[in-house]
Amino acid sequence: MLKSLSLRFSLVTILIIASFDLFSKTRTDADELSALLSASADIQGSFIQFVVDGRGTRVQETRGEFKAKKPDLFYWETKAPLAQKIYVYQGEVTVYDPDLEQASVQLLGDDLSATPAMLFNGDAALIANNFIVEKRDGEGDEAQFLLFPSSEGSLFEVLRVRFKGTTLSDLRITDSLGQDTTVSFISTFVNSGLTEKDFKPDLPEGTDVIRQGE
Repeated sequence: MLKSLSLRFSLVTILIIASFDLFSKTRTDADELSALLSASADIQGSFIQFVVDGRGTRVQETRGEFKAKKPDLFYWETKAPLAQKIYVYQGEVTVYDPDLEQASVQLLGDDLSATPAMLFNGDAALIANNFIVEKRDGEGDEAQFLLFPSSEGSLFEVLRVRFKGTTLSDLRITDSLGQDTTVSFISTFVNSGLTEKDFKPDLPEGTDVIRQGE
């Protein structure tokens, strides 16, 4: 669920001090974000997702349902016309396409740990290792955080995470082309007692299963 941000002694000193202050603040912001994400053992609900291109035109809108349980259980379903189901279960990621009646399966590796889905894990170390986190003031009881990938080759440039109180309200992902994908969470429930079996892939009989790397 990607980039890093030489003269007289005085200038070098200023840069070192500024860098230290930024590092300290970043770790604090990452810890605060992790605390908010860790406030619940599980979460589920529905969402509206829309994509806006670099010119500000809405080019796509989808709806769906999701659920997540710490540490590594996740389910994401988008409805027609772009129907798809994604399961993270027992160390594997399964993506099911109902139109093709096909599912691809791959191991949950490091390349997937730096994606937005990993936020539901709430792991402070994982967040700090993969992102530079900056907190921004919001209105009223809103809190928002900007996450910049700390390594090259990321799928996105910046991820904005916003909370209403302690409840996750939306995510906004900006890619290298300036395209924004916003996911607004609605009708969310936390600590509802989800179990591991709630995340087991439920594939129709006859589904063509393709295992990556085999």
